[in-house]
Order: sequence, then structure tokens, then C-alpha cells
Amino acid sequence: MTPVLRWIKSHLVVVICAVVIAVVPMAAWYVSSGMSATLKTELQQTASKVKDLARYTSTTVALEVPGAAPISVQGVVNPKLLEAYEKAVATIGAQAEIVHAAGLARNQTLNGRVRGADDLLAGHFPAPSSKPELEEMPFLLHENLLAAYRSLLTDVRAGIPPTRDDVSEQLSRRRDVFVSGARKDSVDQLDEGETVAMQKELTAARLNIYRSHVLGEGGTTPISFYASPSVLPIPSPPTSMMPLGEMFEWQWQFWVTQDLLHAFAAANGDGVVIGGPMKRLLSMSIAPLDVELQESGASGGGSGFGGGTPGMGTPGGSAPGRKGRGGNDGGAGSGGGGGGAPANPIGSGPADPGEAQIDPSAAAAIDKSISITGRTSNSVYDVRTLDCTIVVATRGLPAVIDAIAAQNFMTVLDVQLQPANAFAAAADGYLYGIEPVSTVKLRIETIWLREWTADAMPGDLREALGIKSTPKTVPGQAG
Repeated sequence: MTPVLRWIKSHLVVVICAVVIAVVPMAAWYVSSGMSATLKTELQQTASKVKDLARYTSTTVALEVPGAAPISVQGVVNPKLLEAYEKAVATIGAQAEIVHAAGLARNQTLNGRVRGADDLLAGHFPAPSSKPELEEMPFLLHENLLAAYRSLLTDVRAGIPPTRDDVSEQLSRRRDVFVSGARKDSVDQLDEGETVAMQKELTAARLNIYRSHVLGEGGTTPISFYASPSVLPIPSPPTSMMPLGEMFEWQWQFWVTQDLLHAFAAANGDGVVIGGPMKRLLSMSIAPLDVELQESGASGGGSGFGGGTPGMGTPGGSAPGRKGRGGNDGGAGSGGGGGGAPANPIGSGPADPGEAQIDPSAAAAIDKSISITGRTSNSVYDVRTLDCTIVVATRGLPAVIDAIAAQNFMTVLDVQLQPANAFAAAADGYLYGIEPVSTVKLRIETIWLREWTADAMPGDLREALGIKSTPKTVPGQAG
């Protein structure tokens, strides 16, 4: 064994350590070079993904919301986001259905009673079942309409002062009692002082009569506000057959009047006219529908709406030779403008138009140049505008306007106000109380959802308004 091998053998640990010290740095350099390249590649790939993620987080996504404008969201679209979006849309959709149902019920219901085709004359709208019913319909409908308006005034506690004859009769008895108490045989025998005293007593008695009438102390119903049938849009009695659409207008205007008068009653609450903000309805007119009823072969002229009583056609007028109720000749010139035979006087009666096709989800255009609301009649609802003149406590006008807005889908579009003379009104028996009062002219917009009104409309009016219908299947007829 050579001396070198003997030395290595004797110093084996030292040799191994020396070899390790020499080899390990080179091996580490080699291994680390490979790891650095791999790590560098991985870091480059990660950096690229981070850049993509940053780009995605700055991306704007438009999320559609039912019934509203899309919502812009900035971020990454992922399954959790989509799941949350679907839940939100479902919740919004359910809430929209609830709001829609509540709005429809609010528009159709009055004091818990659902309004509809049979409100005035059951079984006649959208079409009577027989020709005899059709011929009698204008007269029966008008009779029921008068009764309905009288009932409406009673429901809202609207009334008028006692008649002059009633007041004069009571004051005459009071005067006789005064003369008898003065131990005179007649008024002419009273001296000047007694005459003045009598006049003061009769003046106080007269006001007390009016006040007692308002408060219901004489067994009458307390008066919430003053109104009489003469200021309501009640049509003249018919003289002959009429288009069904024109007769339906009577029904429609009654609904409008119902809402307005109930709003006035709500403004005064359980109180009476003396203490409430609403004092008196002086006049009321409903703008006519801007349509023309289509003529038919047996019609004798479709009149449309307009003329006569404000806001509606004047009843009367039909084809020559037609006989009105009681056998009166219903010639074209007998009742002024606005008559005519119904649109479908065929067979046993006019055809039932069937179910109205109304899409409540259709968009309604808004035109602010028309009014402050911009609403006009469309495929979803009809706009009926009315004008009324009222007397209110000047300070209480906001309460009256709020009551109108709360009653239904009603909006005050215009207000004109001027001072009113309470003393002159008191001379006629209208007691307004001690507060200053004003005469106010209001223009009011009312909204009527076709989802319920269209099914009650007769075929001629639907056609004039552009409402399509699904005809009912006639028994024995195909389809």
C-alpha cells in the first residue's frame, strides 16, 4: 500500500469531509440552477394569472332587473354571484307580483267592495243576453244610476241645507210665538224695539236651523260636506236605444265620481262640514273619452262621447222607425246628439265580446309635455281627467289634496284658488265655520287599469279603444 493510500486510510474522516466540502457547492449550484428556472417559469405563469384576475375584477357586468334599469356590477362573474343574482331576481319578481296585485285591488275595490260589470245593472255588460233586454237597457240603467248616485251621496254624508220653504215655515211659527209673547195680535202692532228684537231672534233661529241640520240634531244624517245631485255628472233620461259603449260610459263616470266623493269624505273624517277642511262641491265634469263608436249596418249612427251633460254624450237618437220605451218613436232628432242602436243588434242580442286581451307588463309611454305626470291612455290603463270646483278651508287645502291622492290612483294636476265669501254662503244656508275659505278649481287625473275595466266593456267600446278580445265559443260551433 502506497504512503498516500495509507495516509488517506488513516485520515479517512478528514478526506471525506474535504470531498464533501469540494463537491457540495458545485452540486448545489447545479440543483439550484434547475430549481430557479422552474420557479421562474411558475412565477411568470402566476403573474400572468394575477394580471388576468385584475383585468376581470375591473370588468363591468350589466345585470338585468325586472321592471327596472339594469344594475352595473364591477367584478368577476362566478357561480356564487350568479346564484345570488338568481335569488335576488326571484325575490324582486315575487315582490313585483305582490305590488301588482295590491295595485289592481286598490284600483278596483272601494271600501272593501269589488267593482265590476254588474254594479248598476246585473247581467247587461259587456252585452245583454237578449234583444228585449237591450231595448229596455237604457231606461233600466238610468233608473238604477239615479238610485246609485242618491245612495253615493248618503254614503259620503253629503247634503244640502234645508229648503227655503222649510226654513220659512219654521221661522213663521217662531215669529208667531214672539208676537204672542209680546201680547200683540200681529207683527204690525209691534213697536220699533220689539221689531228689532224679533229680527235678531229670527236671525239667530235661522242660523240655528241650519246648524242643527248640519249636526244631524233633527234626526237627519250629519253633513260631512255640501253636495247635491245637480252638480254631479248625471245624464239626461234616455228617449230611445243607445250604443252599449255610451251606456258603459255612464257606469265609468259613476266610478270616477265615487272615488272623488269618497276622497272628499275622507278629508273630513268623522267630522262635519263646519269643522272639516272640505266644505262644498260646486261643480264637477269628467272629460269625455277621445273615441268614436263605430257605426254598424243597423246602428243608425255611432255617436262617440261628448256633448250634452259635461263629460258624456246626451242620450237619445236612434235609427228612424225604432220604438223607444212606451212605444215612443225614437227618431234621429228626438233626443239630441248621441244616440243610435247598439253596435251588435243581431240574433237574440248583441254578441258577447269575450275576454279582453290585456298585457299588464306592457310599457306605458310618458310624455311630460302633456301634464306633470306625463301619463296618457295606453294598452295597460286609461286616463280619465276631471275638473271640479270646491269650497275649502284655505288652511285645509293640502289635507284635501292629500285625501284625493290617497283615495285611488288620482293626481291633482292643476290648482286655481280665490277667496270665497262665507257670509254670502251662510245667507243661503251653507255654513262653512269660522275659518277663512277659498273657492278652488282642481284638475284631477284618474287612472283605470284595463285588467278589470276592459272585461266589463262592451265590444263597440273595446274596438274604439283598440282592445282585442278572445271571443267566447258559441255552443255547437267549432273552435
